[in-house]
Amino acid sequence: MLSITGNENRVVVDASAAIDLFAGRDRARIEAAEKVFMCFKARSGRVKVFAPRLFLAEVSGVLARFLPPSRVRSVVHRLESEIVTVGDDLYFRESVEVALRTGSRGADSYYIGLAETLNAILITSDRVQALNAKRASVQAYYALEEVGTILKHLGCQQPS
Repeated sequence: MLSITGNENRVVVDASAAIDLFAGRDRARIEAAEKVFMCFKARSGRVKVFAPRLFLAEVSGVLARFLPPSRVRSVVHRLESEIVTVGDDLYFRESVEVALRTGSRGADSYYIGLAETLNAILITSDRVQALNAKRASVQAYYALEEVGTILKHLGCQQPS
């Protein structure tokens, strides 16, 4: 059973943000992801981070193109210990409705549907996903352009 209390900020994090952290394409993307994940760690008692179970497969598949398998396994193990992955029984119907309302990609609908179900914010490095989430009335942030706002929302001071 998924345990949720009312005392934490709930966040759904997209695979794109984790991919930027471990294999980002440019410095700005890496730095934004580093700041967000450092905030998660610093606020671990007050911020609870969730992702669809699909998250681990998405991250693994992309990282396997750039990193050795042993490094990918290490990353996945770390993510499993820091992020609550949630099976789709909880949010599948909502994800289908999100896809119908927004025309978003299936995987993106999982993240948006989970955020909607948990009344959580969505953090992503995918601009289109952030826009679709906002169209679905989910509070979403495009990390590359909104990292300062994310850190403020989560109670972290933006590092200099």
